[in-house]
Amino acid sequence: MINRTIKHLTEFIKQAIEKIADLLIPKEKRVKYLESLGPEGLFDKIPRAENFDLDTDKIKAIFNYRTLLCRQAIWEIKYRANQKLIRDFSLLLYEFILEELTDLETFHNFRNPILIPIPSSKTRAREKGFNQTILICQELIKIDQARNGNNFTLLENFLIKKTDTEHQARVSNRQKRLKNLVNTFLVKSNQSLALNPQKGSALVSNKPWNSPSFIIIDDVITTGATMNEAFRALKKIGLSPRHIRGYALAH
Repeated sequence: MINRTIKHLTEFIKQAIEKIADLLIPKEKRVKYLESLGPEGLFDKIPRAENFDLDTDKIKAIFNYRTLLCRQAIWEIKYRANQKLIRDFSLLLYEFILEELTDLETFHNFRNPILIPIPSSKTRAREKGFNQTILICQELIKIDQARNGNNFTLLENFLIKKTDTEHQARVSNRQKRLKNLVNTFLVKSNQSLALNPQKGSALVSNKPWNSPSFIIIDDVITTGATMNEAFRALKKIGLSPRHIRGYALAH
């Protein structure tokens, strides 16, 4: 009862803060329009991501980042932690991932996936006060629980960024972006950890049929350099490439 009251009070305070922020810092009309669309409207108004030339087909995105509405929405998520847009986009991402999980489980033994947010450097996280990919992952878990699902586990600090790098959007081409990110991610621990004591599942296993599956989450894929570097960090500790997938809101 006490926990429920605290939860309601927290939600009330959040909503109050958002309303006050709206009054003090009026949002642009485009942002208000985006917020008014809801998940179905966003899916209808923003074009799908185009095919992009990566070394693997294991990395996918939903929306076309080159469109004005998409760029505005991602900016709101990335730099303002816009809760309404995070919820709406996360719902669409959730459904997008679930559509693929059936085939992945059947053909690749891709089971009980673990969500891994792309990490921010300590400096950038301190500047912004949040990591948008963690917020997206947390929302995916909330959506799953609300639907009585048991599709995901979340490890927020499993993958970390050990060095500050120049922001990828400011790096001019793919080759430079790849060089900019080499060896910047590492896995915090590769010890065998119990993710679910009831199932007794281990984080790392030397048996292929027991290997965990990982879904790396990002907000935007540009050249794929960031996502590929995250793949590299996971593979470095012996995780099978067939059990790693990457998803983003936009490309």
